Amino acid sequence: MKSFRFSKFSTSRVSRSTFLITSGLLLVVMLVACGKKGPVRPKLDTLPEAPEEVTLQQQGKLFVLGWTIPSRNQDGSAVEDLTGFRIKRLRYDAAEGCPTCRDPQDEVAELDLKYPAPGQRIGNRFYWRDLDIRIDSGYRYAITSIIVGGQDGPSATIHLAAQQPPPSPTALQVESGDGQVSVQWAAPVFPEGMELVGYNLYRRHAKRPFPIVPVNSEPLQETKLLDRGLDNGRAYEYRVSALIRIGDQLLESMATPGALITPQ
Repeated sequence: MKSFRFSKFSTSRVSRSTFLITSGLLLVVMLVACGKKGPVRPKLDTLPEAPEEVTLQQQGKLFVLGWTIPSRNQDGSAVEDLTGFRIKRLRYDAAEGCPTCRDPQDEVAELDLKYPAPGQRIGNRFYWRDLDIRIDSGYRYAITSIIVGGQDGPSATIHLAAQQPPPSPTALQVESGDGQVSVQWAAPVFPEGMELVGYNLYRRHAKRPFPIVPVNSEPLQETKLLDRGLDNGRAYEYRVSALIRIGDQLLESMATPGALITPQ
């Protein structure tokens, strides 16, 4: 029986063919792998938690929405790529509407974490005023965290019906002293059903916006306050409002006209 042997030419030919086939397959794989990729989306559990401690209160004829910046992602890790917040709103009929039947769809604000205007940041709290409020209408808000790339995290929601604001205090008077200002005002007369909770005093440096939060941490029980620790020669402006309760809702009056003074 004859034995068969591959010649050097045959072996070289087979090796070359194998190389060409393998190279072609690798090229196809590389072309497929190098195709256009979509943006990398974070896993759900690495998104920030929803904004916390959400509050909504009527101040005169506007709403003040407040929340705490989330510090943790949904997987428990620290938040590092939060860039801001998006606010959406739903208006409904306060008498007949269902505030939770639909999700807010109308975007009314987007606030940057470092440059929060038109909102305000105080510590780890964010505040935003909604100036477009109609009495006897209800409003539901959704506050959503935004991370780098514009990806949305989970939302926190809250709703409230707007009511006719209570009467404002009157006769606001200020008197300067050494590093202090004495402020006093007259109490308004409230309609039946309104329970006085106290007063809020607001102070700003001249030509700056009034802060959203008052000077006092708790509602003032008297119609006067001695504001200490001020800078002599610097102008301050004051306003005061009344805080009342109707049922289980807190309602704040319009603030008084401002009173400007400079401690001496």
